[in-house]
Amino acid sequence: MNEVKRAYAVDPAAKEILPADEGKGHFIIQATAQEAAFIKKIFEESYSAEIDTYVRSHIPYLDYSHDKENDRYDQSLIVLYSLIHKLGDEKTKRHIASMGILNKHRLNDEKDF
Repeated sequence: MNEVKRAYAVDPAAKEILPADEGKGHFIIQATAQEAAFIKKIFEESYSAEIDTYVRSHIPYLDYSHDKENDRYDQSLIVLYSLIHKLGDEKTKRHIASMGILNKHRLNDEKDF
C-alpha cells in the first residue's frame, strides 16, 4: 500500500523538518511520514557526527582529510541533500543542483539510503 505524501519544509541548518505551511523559505519536499522520520534520523546522525568533529578539532595534529568523524559528518550531509533532492519540488531540485554537493556523490538507489 502506498503511503500518502504531504508537503514538508526541510531546513538543514536548523536540522528541522516541518509541515510546509509552518516552514516557509526552506526546501520543500513531498514525503511520506516514514520518509520524514528518516530525514529526522539523518539530522540526529549529522548532529552526533558534528559533535564528534568538534571534539576532534581540538587535536591539532589530526588532519581533516584523514578523519573518520569528518567522513561520517560529510556522508550524512550527502545522504541528506540527496534525499531532499530526490523528494524535492522543482525549485528545491534546482537549488540543490546549483550547490554542487551532489555532483560526485549523488545517491540514486533506495539501497544507498
